[in-house]
Amino acid sequence: MGFHERYSEKGSGPLVVFSHGTLMDAAMFEPQLDHLAERGYRALAYNSRALTGEPAPHTLGDLAEDCRALLDDLGVPKCVLAGMSVGGFMALEFALAYPERLAGLIVIAAASQGYTPEEREAYHGQFDKLDVDGTVPRAFAEWVAPFCFGQTTHAHNRPLVEHWVERWSTTVPARAVLFQGRSWIDKDDITARLAALRVPTLVIHGEEDVPIPIERAQTLADALPDATFARIAQAGHSVNLEQPAAVNAEIARFLGRLDLS
Repeated sequence: MGFHERYSEKGSGPLVVFSHGTLMDAAMFEPQLDHLAERGYRALAYNSRALTGEPAPHTLGDLAEDCRALLDDLGVPKCVLAGMSVGGFMALEFALAYPERLAGLIVIAAASQGYTPEEREAYHGQFDKLDVDGTVPRAFAEWVAPFCFGQTTHAHNRPLVEHWVERWSTTVPARAVLFQGRSWIDKDDITARLAALRVPTLVIHGEEDVPIPIERAQTLADALPDATFARIAQAGHSVNLEQPAAVNAEIARFLGRLDLS
């Protein structure tokens, strides 16, 4: 699908909605959409506002409202929401704001904690380089690749890494990524608020995740009253692309435990 398309979907049945990470787009969930469609689910992945219109500043709260508007437009009162990275940060905000809209929550490669001052300064220093016309500079794409993919993938699946580096540097608007990054770099720590969240949640995290160490994902899972924590070996931040079979199995197992009638 193209960046300017709002969403793609496959299958029919209970709805599972996927929200992508920074630099990525809805195509990153193709392995999950195919797997779930074959198993009796309606799987939908949508592109964030930074890709479907003129890139502009926005917050995680804005992204949560976009997700709500999408569900309203689809005429769907409730779904299972899955978010990866910034999509995961958004999904947590959505769950706190609209718990009645969720039958389940899947948080992939995300955390509830804020970033340290040192991390924020470093991220701003890199993302500020994207305030330029055109697509993501090749130098930035190559710099960010080790953050997006784990060491096992870099060693044994170079075509996956190279596919996305090429995609970022030839098709993704630089300012879209700039504003995606700014939506989460200074995000609040919401860990203490999660005790009130009763939505069944699956937390999926790669053991080789560099930007969000797995210990932070464990903190997220521990703070949720009804959470299952799935550690995925030999995967980094883009865990659902790096180890799709393992991630798909965890998602299918989780969905099987929910009441989606």
